[in-house]
Amino acid sequence: MKGFPKTVLKVLLPILVLAGAWQMTRSIRDSAPEAQRRQPPPTVLAVEATTLSPTDYPVVLRSQGTVRPTTENTLVTEVTGAITALSEHFVVGGAFSAGEVLLQVDERDYQITLTRALANLAQADAELEEQRALASQAAADWKQLGRRGTPSPLTLREPQVAAAQANLDAATAEVDKARLDLERTRIVGPYDGRVLSADVANGQFVNRGATVGAIHAIDAVDISLPLTSRQLEFVNLPASGVPVDEGLAPTVELETRIGSTTRAWAGRLVRSEGVDSATQQLNVVARVNSPFAVSGSPLRIGQYVDARISGSVLKDVFVVPRAAVRDNGEVLVLDGESRVTRRPVTVAWRDDDVVAIREGLADGDILVTTPMATVVDGTPVRATVDGVDPAPAQRGERGQRAGGAQGGEGGSGQRRGQGSRTGAPESSARPARQSES
Repeated sequence: MKGFPKTVLKVLLPILVLAGAWQMTRSIRDSAPEAQRRQPPPTVLAVEATTLSPTDYPVVLRSQGTVRPTTENTLVTEVTGAITALSEHFVVGGAFSAGEVLLQVDERDYQITLTRALANLAQADAELEEQRALASQAAADWKQLGRRGTPSPLTLREPQVAAAQANLDAATAEVDKARLDLERTRIVGPYDGRVLSADVANGQFVNRGATVGAIHAIDAVDISLPLTSRQLEFVNLPASGVPVDEGLAPTVELETRIGSTTRAWAGRLVRSEGVDSATQQLNVVARVNSPFAVSGSPLRIGQYVDARISGSVLKDVFVVPRAAVRDNGEVLVLDGESRVTRRPVTVAWRDDDVVAIREGLADGDILVTTPMATVVDGTPVRATVDGVDPAPAQRGERGQRAGGAQGGEGGSGQRRGQGSRTGAPESSARPARQSES
């Protein structure tokens, strides 16, 4: 039994130590000052904005097309024979001048035919002169013989003269035909142009009517441009197949990129062709005059180009960036306190870059141009309007709010500090009372 107190002491002592530590921890935790919660300062989004004013906006219609010749011809032989000569320019892409001989067919047979026709013509002419002389002699003989009355046509050899005249006319026609066939042995360029295709070689035999190539003129080229029904509302076009006066036709700017260089040409709409049954788009034709006049940048046949067609002018509309118009047909404007307001608008025209708005905006409205995915009316923003930063008071608004919150904390801390100073004399006064006692 002597060891019993020691055993109890060994068991109770750790328990008492743990209980005291737990009580001390609880006391410290309960007496700790409560942390004050504060509201975080509101986040203000920075956006770009612009001041709106109505303006007249010229609509530009965009389209694409392929260059094709305005005048194109297929070369066909009109005589039969072997090709004896080809122009050095009679190759695909070759340039030729008006009157240049592109192809020569063997002309010897046609020279012989012409010689024979000329001989027959001379013989017919001589025969006619002979018959006329005989007719004159017959009339003179009638008078010398003293015969009365009018001589008959046969007496005056009128049938023989008529037959001789007919033979002369036939011989003349044969000469004309022989000369024409001889001329047709040469295929001559009818205008300044380029060769689209060359389908024969020197020495090749060709029959009458054989296709030997194709050419086109270089005075102008056409581009067929499809327009949607929406685009047709903004351009004045003639009726199908009716040409337009060049001075009144809408202008067209054509451009294409060749390597790192962009080439441009100017033209005009000249007519409309009709609706494509597959796409239900109307094809209009733009014409560019003298496409090969600019050295180094000709508008070549078959080239693909982008077109910008001048359309009608929209009066008193608001032109805004396309990104500023939301998918639901709304825009964001700012009120006098730099808060966002959603506003529905009526769009008159839009393209890849801008939107022309007819209704829903007013002169002086401040439009938010920065895209915002989600926004509610009344959202505060920090707006840079037309490149001008917001006023200092507006920029410092967040800092002022943050400073006010910090000041409130300081006041609390100050009050806590005052409470500590007030408690200090109380604790120092206790020893005084104890000493008095």
